[in-house]
Amino acid sequence: MSLAFRATALIALTGGAVALGAWIKGGAATDPATPAKPRFESSQQCAQCHRDVYDEWHGSHHQIAYLNPEVRALSEDFRNKDCQACHLPRPVAMTGYGQRVLPRQTQPDEGVSCLTCHLGKDGEILGRNAAPAAPCAPQASPELVAMDLCGSCHNQHQTTDQWRASDFAKRGQDCNSCHMPQVERKLADGKTRAGRGHAYAGAHDAAMLRAAATFDVQLDGSALALAVTNTGAGHNFPTEERHRAVDVEVSFVDASGQASAWQRLMRFRQPYRDEPGEDTQLRAGAMWRGRVDVPAGTKTARARLWYRLTPFIGDDDPKSTLLVERELAIQ
Repeated sequence: MSLAFRATALIALTGGAVALGAWIKGGAATDPATPAKPRFESSQQCAQCHRDVYDEWHGSHHQIAYLNPEVRALSEDFRNKDCQACHLPRPVAMTGYGQRVLPRQTQPDEGVSCLTCHLGKDGEILGRNAAPAAPCAPQASPELVAMDLCGSCHNQHQTTDQWRASDFAKRGQDCNSCHMPQVERKLADGKTRAGRGHAYAGAHDAAMLRAAATFDVQLDGSALALAVTNTGAGHNFPTEERHRAVDVEVSFVDASGQASAWQRLMRFRQPYRDEPGEDTQLRAGAMWRGRVDVPAGTKTARARLWYRLTPFIGDDDPKSTLLVERELAIQ
């Protein structure tokens, strides 16, 4: 073999090795003068430029979705694998908007991470608007603000479908309207721009829970008439099947000041699959009415509306939130 042929073969071989190495590392060989495409692997990368958004997300129930002791108890420490996908999901764009997500094996402390929503299927960052000059160069994505993004996880329990059937959807009030309200963000140059909150207030936020429904209690002859109306939730109250419950309780106080034990008059809930009973969740805009006789000798009638993060707990459990309490004097 001639020296020239050997040199040509060596150049071809080493060039092929360089190209193969570049492909293994994530792409075809590129011009060294071209900046490498950034690789996004963690929400901590987002914090460098978006500290305010990151701080809102950090500590939210999206961020702690996988580490949350409440979730781990309900899922038997994720031995129920059906729960893992939505509590530690891969980017939604990679499995398809509105499609069930797949679980990942990285960053368990990030739960539903920034990249779950903002990482595109080709590794690009997605945003409401394009910003090619920004370090992450987000591309505009209408899917990012569409409800199928939420539905990939939340419609496992029909919450997104409940919203679609409501008047909220008909008048254009979507999930983001309540759970990601508009905020003003300060920019480095002192200016502000409109953004969305990333704290995701929901079932753990007492103010939001109290705004979800109205509770009316009146005396009607010798009976107590009660009504609960789902006025503020754009989905069932409570939503997320099986895990939540809303209870109506009553108690009566006699002339001596002796109060009867609290009696549960109504429970709004969808039972577990193997439990008896019907779905009593209160749909958006719907009203429930109930009546209970007032015992003779009653001087004060009391009624309470409770929200419970899990159905098998009592009033003294910190996972129970007292939404409304009413008292009526009985003549």
